[in-house]
Amino acid sequence: MAEREPGTRLRLLGDAAAEFKIDCNIPIRRYFRSGQEMIKMAEVYHNEGSLEAAYILYMKYMTLFVEKLKAHRDFSQVLPAEKKRVKGVVKDVMGKTEVLKLTLKSRFEEEHKVWLKEEKVRRWEEQREQARRDEEMKEAERRKMEEVASIERDRQVALWHQAQLDKEDRENRGVGPPAGVGEIQDYTPSRGADRVVYDPSKYSDTASAPSQANEGLPSYDSVVGPSVSPPPSYDRATPSYDRAAKPAPNITALSISHPTPSTSTPTPAFDRSAKPIISAPTGLRTVMVPGDLSEAFLAVAKSNSDRGVETLGTLGGHLANNKFIVSHLLIPRQEGKSDSCTMEGLEDVWDVHDKENIIFLGWVHTHPAYSVFLSSVDMHNQYEWQHMLPEALAIVCSIKDGVVGNLRLTPAGMSEVGGCSLTNFHPHSKEPPLWEEASHVEVDWSQKVVLKDLR
Repeated sequence: MAEREPGTRLRLLGDAAAEFKIDCNIPIRRYFRSGQEMIKMAEVYHNEGSLEAAYILYMKYMTLFVEKLKAHRDFSQVLPAEKKRVKGVVKDVMGKTEVLKLTLKSRFEEEHKVWLKEEKVRRWEEQREQARRDEEMKEAERRKMEEVASIERDRQVALWHQAQLDKEDRENRGVGPPAGVGEIQDYTPSRGADRVVYDPSKYSDTASAPSQANEGLPSYDSVVGPSVSPPPSYDRATPSYDRAAKPAPNITALSISHPTPSTSTPTPAFDRSAKPIISAPTGLRTVMVPGDLSEAFLAVAKSNSDRGVETLGTLGGHLANNKFIVSHLLIPRQEGKSDSCTMEGLEDVWDVHDKENIIFLGWVHTHPAYSVFLSSVDMHNQYEWQHMLPEALAIVCSIKDGVVGNLRLTPAGMSEVGGCSLTNFHPHSKEPPLWEEASHVEVDWSQKVVLKDLR
């Protein structure tokens, strides 16, 4: 991301902060509560040095309360005292955001300067590597042309030598040259247009042409040119010839249409697109769950479970090193039934969160007579929490099966449930799946959960 101008990077952070929508079906007090938790998380990121993530959350808070939340249908019902309190927080957040903006801009400028220097070096290395590859290709061309010329020279020498042997053979047998063919002239190369070129097709004896390995090679004249050096001298008593004395034609122009490509491995270019756009989390952050959470919850819910009544609890914790750590299990006042459970003491939960300085990370409930799944009522409950925090968990404990599942809504589930205005139990689509097993959960067996029963 350092290749971008500092102003562009800041604008992208602002765009990321504005990427959320207000759902008027979610109680407006949830948004006010979510705003408080944004501030808590922003402060954690700021203290840990994740300035971009802190900047995004501060910007998101301001966007929520200065711009978007006013469109909520219940905004007019918010108490003036609450609006005044939020206005004061917005003013404070603006000041922090401006300081962060200057700090980030300065850092982005420095990173961009470093990138420009690295890019200059990278381009120079790339040009040098390209020059090396070009040189290797030229050398491969030259060697290939020399090889072709050498093969053609050997072929011409072999043909000329064979012609001499054929001539001697006819003279020894008293046989003249084939009809229409005059006596073979001594091999006296000429540089003019009257040069005599040996043509093996004019001989009636068995031809001693080169092997098929040389087929397809360019002709001698096309490679070597019209000039030919004098032939080597041979000892007639010895049929073999001295390749070391082969004629050395005057090569004036060579052209290879298929150069051999270089097999060297080019220097890899930097894959700058692999860098994250921002240092803020780009996916679901990990949620760490204490190893004894399920056991502690099932123990406190046992009396209800024995009667076939559902029990629910809320999960509280904090953000650290870009992970959510579940530390608290709160059992609020509630009304349970065989197939549902309604929370009645949410404000009590918020009070504990404020005192313990923790944030909401999900909820847990039992299914005394059912398997692990999310009913339509469960999905609507989960939608409200997951809309505020994508990592929010819905833990379901099946008493019947003795199974615990960490669940969340799929993108299809968030879309369908978010657009549904029905209440109580009602049908929803089965395909694509609307809920799934959460993959961002890890169990920390070294940690013990803090249980608070608020009933």
